[in-house]
Amino acid sequence: MTKSVRNNPDFITFGAPFIGQEEINEVIATLKSGWIGTGPRTALFEKMVGDYTGAKFSRALNSCTAALHLSLLACGIKPGDEVITSPLTFVSTANVILHCNAKPVFVDVRRDTMNINPDLIEEKITSKTKAIIPVHLAGRPCEMDKIIKIANNHRLHIIEDAAHAIGAKYKGEKIGTIGELTCFSFYATKNITTSEGGMVTTDNKTYANKIGIYSLHGLSRDAWKRYSTSGYNITRPPIQGTNTT
Repeated sequence: MTKSVRNNPDFITFGAPFIGQEEINEVIATLKSGWIGTGPRTALFEKMVGDYTGAKFSRALNSCTAALHLSLLACGIKPGDEVITSPLTFVSTANVILHCNAKPVFVDVRRDTMNINPDLIEEKITSKTKAIIPVHLAGRPCEMDKIIKIANNHRLHIIEDAAHAIGAKYKGEKIGTIGELTCFSFYATKNITTSEGGMVTTDNKTYANKIGIYSLHGLSRDAWKRYSTSGYNITRPPIQGTNTT
């Protein structure tokens, strides 16, 4: 019998987060609750991320890719627009710009941080530039003060790719409330995982509402709001075993 890859010291396991009994209990409780889609735990997770980051609004999505894509749409990015970002990132950062039929414009990174070099951004700005997506690579925040100043001077949107950066801080401020929108990943390789999953945080109610509607294909209320006691009149299932500390 061959060893499992996970327990074989000859292999580097792809995506091996610590899964303890508390996490296992939560999955079992979710399955027993009858809500395995968007439901009470989704709402709770949104609230917990919002409380942790300090953002006014949080929207859970199926991936950080979806979070970035819908953030661009919420900001009004359209065909022919240009969006500045880093070339040193996962391909989805550029792909979401292409999904909007816009053009990704790459600005080189600093050798010491591997993050986008803000001193090189302005030379890439044109009349078509509409947004900047800084990528906080490996949990190291970009130089947001400089990037925000450039964005304000040129009236550009800032959408932070924080796929690596849940828990990171920039000058004492948690990543999640600095740019207009911040996108997180909870993929299997991230330091907090839901196996798949993403989140957008923002202080802008209009953006949050748009992203919520876009994610539901035009519906203004998710399943929990439609079929729980706050929507359709049925008994709300209890949330058992949830540890919110």
